[in-house]
Amino acid sequence: MLYPENESTIVSWIWIGIGILFLTTAFIILLVTHYFEQIRKNKRKMIQLVRNAETECWESIHYLQERDRERLSEELHDNIISQLNIIRLNINTRNGKELNSDLKRSMQLVRELSHNLTPPDLNGIELSDFISDYLVQISKEVEVLYVNHTEQDILISGTIKLNLFRIVQELITNILKHAFATEITVLLRVSVKYLSLVVKDNGRGFPMEKYNKGIGMKNIQSRSRKINAVYKFKTKPEKGTRCIVFLTLNNTKI
Repeated sequence: MLYPENESTIVSWIWIGIGILFLTTAFIILLVTHYFEQIRKNKRKMIQLVRNAETECWESIHYLQERDRERLSEELHDNIISQLNIIRLNINTRNGKELNSDLKRSMQLVRELSHNLTPPDLNGIELSDFISDYLVQISKEVEVLYVNHTEQDILISGTIKLNLFRIVQELITNILKHAFATEITVLLRVSVKYLSLVVKDNGRGFPMEKYNKGIGMKNIQSRSRKINAVYKFKTKPEKGTRCIVFLTLNNTKI
């Protein structure tokens, strides 16, 4: 007469098993659903990050284009057009030798402007030589000391060369325009793993809060980000300015 009780117990355990199976299945479904929802969220985040990066990239490109247009306009107006206007005004009073000298000076300004705006072909050119050639031109206006400590056979990408050179140009342009310096020192040190660049002057310096808002600083920031470099300014009014640029090189000797 125990069979009904046994059957009742068996049925109870079956229902308990079914309940456990149901709960386990529901839990697994929830886990899988949560997993795929996280995948969808991460995918949306990645898409948004890519879109933000593309937007920032286009904004940077637009900014650099506008900056170059402004610089071109400024250089044309302040230097070249001004120089040609002087020639025009004095064409009847100066002799041929003087006019020829003025024209050569104007042509040199055009060449320098073209050199500054056109991305150079850096293949086969050492960074140290590239900077040295530029400083030779600058030395006609101010005393320049260039110290180069570059290990032999170090491979530096064209992107790093170009952006570092543009940083040097920006720094020296600002020195010539605003610092009233009589001496500029450029220190370049390149090893297998590291590269450091120091540009300093003996000019009047400036308050950092003022310079941080300028186009020149934005250009240096943009160029530094492109090559994963860090930089630091040290300056005080009437105490000169020092800019240090540092980056890690991911290569070995060739």
